[in-house]
Amino acid sequence: MSSDTFGGLLRRHRLRARLTQEALAEAAEVSSRSVRDIERGGSRAPRPRTVERLATALGLVGDERDAFLRHGARLFWAARSGEPEPVEPPGSDRRAAAPARADRAAAAPAGVDRRADPPAGADPGADEPAGPWPVRQLPTDTADFVGREAELAEVREAVDGGCALVAVSGPPGVGKTAFALHAAHLLADRFPDGQLFVRVGDRSAADAGATELLARLLRTVGVSGQALPTGTDERAALLRHRLAGRRVLLVLDDVAGHADVEPVLPPAGSAVLVTSRLPLTGLPGVRALDLAPLTDEAGIALLSRVAGTDRVRGEALAARELIAVCGGLPLAVRIVAARLAARPHWTVGGLTRRLTDDRVRLDEFRYGDLAVRPHLQLAHEGLTPAAARAFALLGGLPVPSFPEWAVSALLDVDLARGAVVLDELLDARLVDAVGLDHADQPRFRLHEITRLYARECQERQVTAADSAAALSRVAEGWLALARHARQHLRCETFQLDDPGLPAALDAPAVAELAARRPIDWFEAERPVLTALVVACASAGLAATARCLVGCATDFYASRAYYEDWQRATLAALDACRDAGDRAGEAALTRSLGSCLIEVAAPEEAAAVLRTARGLALAVDDRAGAATARKDLGFILGLSGALDEAEGELRAAADELALVGNPGTAIALTNLAFVQQQRGNAAAALETSEAALLVARTGDSPITEAFALRRLSSTRLENGRVAEAQQAARRAVELFQWSGDAIGAAQSMRALGEALARDPARRAEAEQVFARAADLFRERGHRWGLALTELSLGELEATHDGPAAVERLRRALHYWTEESVPALRARTLVALAVASESDDPVAAAEFRAEAAQVRRQLGS
Repeated sequence: MSSDTFGGLLRRHRLRARLTQEALAEAAEVSSRSVRDIERGGSRAPRPRTVERLATALGLVGDERDAFLRHGARLFWAARSGEPEPVEPPGSDRRAAAPARADRAAAAPAGVDRRADPPAGADPGADEPAGPWPVRQLPTDTADFVGREAELAEVREAVDGGCALVAVSGPPGVGKTAFALHAAHLLADRFPDGQLFVRVGDRSAADAGATELLARLLRTVGVSGQALPTGTDERAALLRHRLAGRRVLLVLDDVAGHADVEPVLPPAGSAVLVTSRLPLTGLPGVRALDLAPLTDEAGIALLSRVAGTDRVRGEALAARELIAVCGGLPLAVRIVAARLAARPHWTVGGLTRRLTDDRVRLDEFRYGDLAVRPHLQLAHEGLTPAAARAFALLGGLPVPSFPEWAVSALLDVDLARGAVVLDELLDARLVDAVGLDHADQPRFRLHEITRLYARECQERQVTAADSAAALSRVAEGWLALARHARQHLRCETFQLDDPGLPAALDAPAVAELAARRPIDWFEAERPVLTALVVACASAGLAATARCLVGCATDFYASRAYYEDWQRATLAALDACRDAGDRAGEAALTRSLGSCLIEVAAPEEAAAVLRTARGLALAVDDRAGAATARKDLGFILGLSGALDEAEGELRAAADELALVGNPGTAIALTNLAFVQQQRGNAAAALETSEAALLVARTGDSPITEAFALRRLSSTRLENGRVAEAQQAARRAVELFQWSGDAIGAAQSMRALGEALARDPARRAEAEQVFARAADLFRERGHRWGLALTELSLGELEATHDGPAAVERLRRALHYWTEESVPALRARTLVALAVASESDDPVAAAEFRAEAAQVRRQLGS
C-alpha cells in the first residue's frame, strides 16, 4: 500500500512505534480487524473518533498528530461523498477545504468523543471562511474587583478539571456579570483560540433567543450570509463544527434559562461560563455556583478602592454600617462609593444616615447609569400575577424569615398552590432560601433591598384592607402553631392566659412538628414571633398580639430571651390599652413585671407588679391579682423589705390556694427564701417542704422542680447535706426534662453548693458550677452567672484566697449595681473569709459592712 494513503500512513507510524496490529488495537481500544482493514485500504473509512484514538495510542503530537488527524478526516468525508481517497500532499493548506475543517473535530483532547460533523446537508467540499482566530471579545475586567476568592478558586478548579460548563447565579445586583468577566480574564490563557462574550438578555421565547444567540456566535467565528443556517439545530451543529479542535471560552451573560444554553454547548476543549438569575442546575455536567452578597470585609475593600482608603478607614464604624445598609450587594456598594468619591465634602456617616430612611433608600441607590431599581424591576416584570401579588404582600410582612406555608396564608390559597408561587419567586431570585431552621423547616427571606422594592409594589398594587387581611391571616397561622407548641411545652411557669382568639392553619404536618418539637419550633420562630407581635400591635390587631405573647412567654423565660419577652410584651400591652382590652392590659402588665424580675430591675418590677395587681382586681381576675402579689413578694424579699415581702407572700399563697392555682407552691417557695434571709433556717425548711407537697398534689413537674431547688437550699442550711444533694439532683433532672435551660442551670448551682459541703466532693462541685456558669454565660443570664461566681468564690475562699477574692468582687459589683442587699451581704462575708490570711484588715472591713447590711435587712 502506498505510504501516501491513510492506511500507509498508519502502518508507517505503527512500525516506527514498534507495535503489532493487535497491540495498537488494544491501546486504541478498537478491534484488531479495524486496524488491519485501515492498513489494507478497506471499503469503510474510519470515523474521526477512531482516528483520534489511534493517534493517541501511537503517541503522535504536534504537527505530526495534526497531519494524521487531517488525513483521516479527509478520507472520512471523501468516503461519505463517494469520491476516491484523496492523497495528502506535503505542505498542503489546512484551511483550504472541508476536510481541513473536519480535522479540528478529530483534534479534541484525547479520550473524549467530541467529533463535530458539518450539519446535515452541508457540502463537505465547499469552502468556508477561516474565521478571525484567535477571537478576543471579553469586555474590560473590573479594575477594582474585590473578594470572591473561594468562588474564583471553584471556577478555576472546575475548568482545570475538565468541566465544560460553569453556571453562575444570584439575586439582582449581586455582581454576576462582574464576577464572570473577572473569572474569564483569569482563565483566558487556558483558551488560546479565543474568548467570546455575548450579553444575552431575557427572552420571552426561549427557542427564538437560542436561535439568535447562535447566529451572533456564528457571525463572530466567521459564518454569515447564505452560509448561516436558519434552524436552531443546524446553527448549533455548525457552531460545534467551527469550534471543534479549538480551545475557546464562551461567556454568556444573563441567559433566561436552560434552553438558551444547551444548543450552545461546545465540543471538547472549550468551555462555557454562564450567568443567570436562575440556578441552571438541570444542564448536563454543569458546575453551579450561587453568589451571595459580599462579606463585610470585601464590602469595605470595595468601598475603600472607589471612595478612598483613608476616608473609609477614618470612619470605620460608619463604613461597616454603610455596607450593612447596602445589604452587601456589590452594585449598591459601588453606587454609594461612587457618590462619596464625587462629593469629597460628604462623610461616610452622613450618607449612611441618609440611607437608613426606607422611604427613599432605593432612590438613593442611583449614580449616573448605575441603579439598583432597574435590576429588581426586570426580575419583577416576568412574574405571574399570583407571584407578583405574593411578592408585594411579602414586602408588608415585617419578619426576618418565613416558612413555606406563610406564602399560602398571605395569598389565602392551599399549600400546593402557595408552593408553586414560592418556587417562581425563588427562580426569579426575589426570594432567597436560607436553609433549615432549628426545627428542620426550610426557611426563606427577602434581601433587605429587595424588601424595599416589594414594599413599593405593595403600596402601588395592594389596598390597605387587603394588606391588613393578609397580615391577619398569616399572624393567625403562626398563632395556631404557637398554641400547638405551647400545649406540648413542659416548662409552663407563667401561665399567661389565652383569650381564645380563633386561629387556624391548614398545615397538618407543620402543626404536628410544632407539637412534637415545641422548643425547636419556638427557637426557629422566636425572631418572627417577636416581630409579628410588634407588627400586629401597630396594625391594631391587639387580640392577636396578646395571644402570641401569651403563647411565647414560657419559652422566652425558659431560654432567657428577656429582650424578646420585654419587647413583645410592651408592644402588645400598648395595643391592648389602645383597644380598651383591660383584661389583656392586666395580664400583660403582670407578664412585664415578671420579666423585669428576671432582668434584675427590682424597683421597676415592684412598681409594675403593684399596677398589675390593681388592674387584675379591676377586671375580677383573682388568680391574676394573686399571681402578681406572689411575684411582688419575691422581689420585695430580694430588695430587703423582708416584713412586707413575707406578708405579701403569705397572702398570695392563701389567695392562690382558694382559686386552685399551682402558683401556691411557688408562693410558698418564695416565702421560704424570705425566711432564709431572716436567718430562720428551721422555718424556711418547714415552708419549703410544704411547698413540695403542694406542688406534687398539683401534678406540675415544673412547679415541683422549683420547690425541690428551694428545698435543697433549706436542707443545706439545716445541715442535711445528702438530702440537699438529692433534692438538687432531682430538680436538675426535671428542669432538663422540661427544656428549661435556665431552671436547669440554677439547679446545678444549688447542687454545686450542696456538693461543696462535702470535702470529698469539692472537685465534683467545681465541675457542676462550671457547667452552670457555661449555661448562664451562653444565655446571657447575668444574675445566674453572678450567683455562680458567688458560690464558686465561697468554695475557693478557704484554699485559694486570691482567686476567690477576684471572683467575689465581680459578684459584689453586680449585687451592688442591681441593689440586691441580701446577696450583697452574703458576698461580703465570703470576701472576709477569702481575705483573712492575706489581708486581715480588709477582711475585718468586709465583715463590718456585711453586718451593717444585715442590720438594715433586719436579720
